Amino acid sequence: MAPSPPPDPSVFVRDRLTILVYTMAGTFGYSVGALGPAMPLLRDDLGIGRTVGGLHFTVVASGAVAFGFFLDRLAQRWGRRRLFWRAAILVASGALLIGVGPHPAVTLLGAALIGGPGAAVLSTVQSTLSDRHHRHRAVALTEGNTASSAGSVVAALVMGAFVAIGIGWRWAFVVPALLVAATAAFRSDEPFPPADRAIAHRQGRRLPAAYWLFWAALFPAVAAEWSLGAWGAGYLVDIGGTSEAAAAVLMTLFFGAMVLGRLVASRLARRLDPLAILMGSAVLGLIGILVFWRADPTGLIVAGLVTAGLGISTLFPMLLSMAVEVASDRADVATARVSISAGAAVIVAPITLGWLADRNGIQQAFGIVPGLFVLVVVIAIAGRAAARPAPHASIDS
Repeated sequence: MAPSPPPDPSVFVRDRLTILVYTMAGTFGYSVGALGPAMPLLRDDLGIGRTVGGLHFTVVASGAVAFGFFLDRLAQRWGRRRLFWRAAILVASGALLIGVGPHPAVTLLGAALIGGPGAAVLSTVQSTLSDRHHRHRAVALTEGNTASSAGSVVAALVMGAFVAIGIGWRWAFVVPALLVAATAAFRSDEPFPPADRAIAHRQGRRLPAAYWLFWAALFPAVAAEWSLGAWGAGYLVDIGGTSEAAAAVLMTLFFGAMVLGRLVASRLARRLDPLAILMGSAVLGLIGILVFWRADPTGLIVAGLVTAGLGISTLFPMLLSMAVEVASDRADVATARVSISAGAAVIVAPITLGWLADRNGIQQAFGIVPGLFVLVVVIAIAGRAAARPAPHASIDS
């Protein structure tokens, strides 16, 4: 297949390659998102407790962290296209193992395949979008993250529908394999931009200080998202007084707000600087989490949850776009290392908040989340300051 022509740099165009990587980002989001609503059913089928059930999420995040140390090497060795498709097949295989697994050892292996190779899919998606849409990097990366978030929402809906009509939850994990197979049938030979082999050879894998500041800001951003994602339903039950079933439904508003927020941000990113969008989003998210944390009526708690979701939604894509921008065209290295920061936040944040909740109550535990928004803004501003060239310094210095 002839490569789709590079898009006009002055206009954001969703060409064939862009749609392809969006589709696979959504497939990965579906695979991860299906684990949450499936967990009570999986635990019942396999007769496992909450600890072993929760270990599935830890394995997913740990795989992302581990792969983040060498994904750029795989991209340089295999090329982005091979890495993309091999990782996508492994993610689909992991989902199938969860769907058919008769024992937690099998389902945990499936979670590992979703986590590590899933990080490879996302890293390739992000580096490809960054190189394909230089001037519109923030737009493309935000839309890619929107696709991933939308996949998680679709997974919950499919899971609920399959259970309601009697098909069973396990069949929902067949969907990623169908998506990968259907996409490969039409787009498996779509060319990708080459990995940053020459740049990596000439400059090594070192990244500038500004990159590492944006990378550090990703940790509190993802931690805030996963604190609400993991414990928001529990907060609604314990503090809001809702039933567990109602809390699960209300949490879809949070994830839906994240999808909506990223859609809006993708439009704003065509005209506004990513740091400006991030700061506005952080303020909105901070207001939302304060309302969620301190409000008494359940309606206000839910309103705060939705507002927080809108604010949180753009933190990751804006930080990602700024990090890759300062990485001097080393997109493969930059996006690979992002998996380490994000994965570590997924591991640490829910466990930490849960530990605090066990000791001080869930409302007190959520008191750490507003500070995460402040940290994001402070570190991001420091990153932008570090990215500015020194006065009178040449561009090539």
